[in-house]
Amino acid sequence: MTPLSPATVAWYRARGERWLREHAAVTWERPSRGLHVFGLGVAVRIAGPRGEGFAAARNAVTDLLQRLDVASTAVRPLIFAGASFDPGAPHRDPLWDVFGGWQVLLPAITIIREGDRWSGIACAGDFPLPQEAPASPAGEADRETLAGAIAEAVREIRAGRYEKVVLAGSRSAPLGGVTPADVLARLAAAFPTCCVFSFRAGGSTWLGASPEPLAGVSAGRVELVSLAGSRRRGASPDLDRQLELDLLGSPKERWEHRLVVEAILREAGELVSGLHVPPEPSVMKLANIQHLYTPITGRLAPGAGLLDLVERLHPTPAVGGWPRPAALDAIRRLEGMDRGWYAGPIGWVDPAGDGEFVVGLRTALLSSGAARLYAGAGIVDDSTPHAELDEIESKLDALRGVIAR
Repeated sequence: MTPLSPATVAWYRARGERWLREHAAVTWERPSRGLHVFGLGVAVRIAGPRGEGFAAARNAVTDLLQRLDVASTAVRPLIFAGASFDPGAPHRDPLWDVFGGWQVLLPAITIIREGDRWSGIACAGDFPLPQEAPASPAGEADRETLAGAIAEAVREIRAGRYEKVVLAGSRSAPLGGVTPADVLARLAAAFPTCCVFSFRAGGSTWLGASPEPLAGVSAGRVELVSLAGSRRRGASPDLDRQLELDLLGSPKERWEHRLVVEAILREAGELVSGLHVPPEPSVMKLANIQHLYTPITGRLAPGAGLLDLVERLHPTPAVGGWPRPAALDAIRRLEGMDRGWYAGPIGWVDPAGDGEFVVGLRTALLSSGAARLYAGAGIVDDSTPHAELDEIESKLDALRGVIAR
């Protein structure tokens, strides 16, 4: 692998970000931080079957890192990985077959923009032509069916079977000529504080604007986040503030948020030292929703790495529930759909061990002229189907607005 010359980087820069998004096999953008990564072509793509998950992807990344010769390169290559939410899920939507249970991708060329600074690195590889994606099958759960699943989950929680479960729904929306590059540009503009990502397989593109980091590592420093508990945004500053105060004062939302914090501390405790947790959550405000937010920091323990953290933490109670085994069982029984990579881990790692993974939220799967949108809500003992369905629809509306604009 070889760093790209300034002239070559300038050639790609002149193509523009829309061109880079259009031709990329994978993208990773943090607009508020000035970070934009475009992975073009494929040097290495490794995929696993639907019955495997992130544990298998972790092994593939580890093996690939050991085989890379990066000693002489100033620009480090980034290895991207994504995985399904639950490899043991009973439902199988053919739309997800091209992604499999997990994939690891090393781009042939990676272009990185950090503020005004552009750089790039090349690996041996090719630039395959896009393939046709399978037609999107029917099978969305309607509002009434999802309401019934939520009501049943509340009954099971009150019976003591588990404490929380996250149930999700999906909706289809026509693209009407809108391309993945268009959607990515709109997501970056609408949600600059989120991680805007895309991952292409065959003729399908999985993309989103995730507000929820799963784990990040930079020079041994670990960043984790609890993001659970939500309210919609208000139509006026006064109403928005009222909703914020209601969120901060809600025992239900505070309990749900604390459950995620405690799970992160329990799961990460053996891998991270010097964990620091603020005593109270703050509020993260996005374009259409606001969440209770607690950042958690520390240092990697000797022998631990980013991939260890991701494997240990996924799925957090924020996207699965608690206790984890009982919540996953409830999702498999009640949700009635194939989540695929929705709410699964997606991110990158470099040979130094630095990297970032997020939870695949606020997402859509684009193929064959249509988008399949996904969103969920956390169900606890005092949840009501009406309120939780409204939360799911609010999250879906954010994506609908971007696609249909």
